[in-house]
Amino acid sequence: MKNPEAPSRVLLHLSIQQAGTETLVYDERRHKAFCLNRSSSAIWNLADGEHTIAEIGALASLQLETSVTEEFVLFALEDLRREGLIEPSATTEVVPAVSRRAMLQKLGVGGAMLLPAVAAILAPTAAQAQSGCFDCGDSIRATQMARARAQQPGVSGSLSPIPSTGTAGTVTPGVTPGVVQPTTPPKK
Repeated sequence: MKNPEAPSRVLLHLSIQQAGTETLVYDERRHKAFCLNRSSSAIWNLADGEHTIAEIGALASLQLETSVTEEFVLFALEDLRREGLIEPSATTEVVPAVSRRAMLQKLGVGGAMLLPAVAAILAPTAAQAQSGCFDCGDSIRATQMARARAQQPGVSGSLSPIPSTGTAGTVTPGVTPGVVQPTTPPKK
């Protein structure tokens, strides 16, 4: 049963995959991918709408094998909420203003590895991923340049890095590798 004061993670339109101690989350609506480190992953998974902040801290302490305070949980929830992975609620919006630097000072040098981290990247749309083009503007420019090179007289359209030799032509020093120049008979 949902607790109105308990934080709740977003699950709609998400693809979730465990990768070791980290959780990879892909938001299909926003085409954004997230990597949650061990502590963020533990807290995000416990934010099921049933556990309170104190309960999340106690359960995360068991999972992470270290003491997890409510302030630490709120810090992680704020990161997750900012990225749209936690439903906005009265509990998650009344977060004390604790900076990453202040949290790091409280955790100490050894706690730096435990500091919650949510890494986000913009993922390509399905059409961009299938075409191998992440910035279609660059792809269009590259296509235009390739066509222009192919239309130059005496230039092969081959983009092979290994120069070819044979009856079609010879490789001339000082010419771009992979471009075969036609042979001309020597002048007398």
